[in-house]
Amino acid sequence: MKLRSVGISLVALGLLLAAAVAEAQAPSVGRASRITGDQLSSAQAPGGAVRKLAEGDSLFAGERIRTGGGTVLQLEFTDKSRMVLGPNTEFEVEKYFQAAGGSSGEEAFTSRVFKGAFRFVSGLIARRRHQNVRITVAVATIGIRGTHFEGEVTERQEKDGKTVDASAQVALLEPEGSDAGNAIVVENKFGSVTIDKPGFGTEIPDEKSPPSPVRRMQLRTIDNVLRALRTPGGTGGPVRRP
Repeated sequence: MKLRSVGISLVALGLLLAAAVAEAQAPSVGRASRITGDQLSSAQAPGGAVRKLAEGDSLFAGERIRTGGGTVLQLEFTDKSRMVLGPNTEFEVEKYFQAAGGSSGEEAFTSRVFKGAFRFVSGLIARRRHQNVRITVAVATIGIRGTHFEGEVTERQEKDGKTVDASAQVALLEPEGSDAGNAIVVENKFGSVTIDKPGFGTEIPDEKSPPSPVRRMQLRTIDNVLRALRTPGGTGGPVRRP
């Protein structure tokens, strides 16, 4: 019985070591390139400890990224795509693979915004495999065709004893550089819209509605918090809330 217990313990230890080695060998998908405001942001792998993010820290697929109430966080990925997260935002890279450095395979970049405000500029993966790049929010999926867009997401919550559905707004922005394929497709099981004019967007007001018809739209929340990234010396002090 003792030998059997020792054997089981050794097997369990081996599995734990293998998992630790696999985690240590997981390639970084990007880094925290800039943090402004209160500089409170964190990353947490499933079942792992929370680690505080500082500028330059690596990011890994599967980690939940969170920002504090006065923080704006800019992420830069290895394919040169960028994601800016506003205050009180939660984000996760679900799948990321870039064929580089001799590696091969189907390139893909899928992520999820659970809540908050964000702005995304696509990179090399979207240019080569745009059908494999998407961002999911609670009420829709955003398909990307090499583009620049922003969004605001609220999560489902209880308010005054009632359940309030999740919602989202998404707007297309002017492309950076000469990106002729600037467009996004916003869809859920109730419907789909294609947005190909900068300054226009759609709203999904609840979990039971299709994306609204495309209309001119400006998302003031993310526009306001992004000013912190453009302000010289804006790495200290709280971000102004809209």
